[in-house]
Amino acid sequence: MSAENLAVLLKKILILHQNLLKLSERKTDILKKGDIDDLNEQMKEEQKYILTIRQLENERFGIVDKILGPRVQEKTISKCIEAASELIRSELTGLHEELVKVTSELKTVNELNQQLTHQSLQYVNMSLDMLLPQEQSAGYGNPAGTKEKKQTRSMFDSKA
Repeated sequence: MSAENLAVLLKKILILHQNLLKLSERKTDILKKGDIDDLNEQMKEEQKYILTIRQLENERFGIVDKILGPRVQEKTISKCIEAASELIRSELTGLHEELVKVTSELKTVNELNQQLTHQSLQYVNMSLDMLLPQEQSAGYGNPAGTKEKKQTRSMFDSKA
């Protein structure tokens, strides 16, 4: 019965990962447009999926423990497939392959999104540097490395 529970749980996890992939692809379009408000909403939606996936993964760990028992050190889905009956084995294999495929695509899209975000930050930093240039001293610096206080003179040098 535990292998059937694992199959049901893997189906749920697969659906969540597929939806997360769609969200990540939509995020790519949002990053290209540069719409910060949509990006914030998108990230909130992704967080909901990630939290749900995390909860289901914890359930999966419990089911895998029940299937394999305490004697098996390496607790993987592949080991569960080997331990499952013939009827459920092909279903678990198909779910495992599909989950690997979707997570690989998700990783690729997330890497693209990370690159787009990095490029956007570089553009913002470059724009800020152009608008607010940093003052650079034209002379020699203090050899001790300490900064001296600049004495500024007011336009009126008078004593009261």
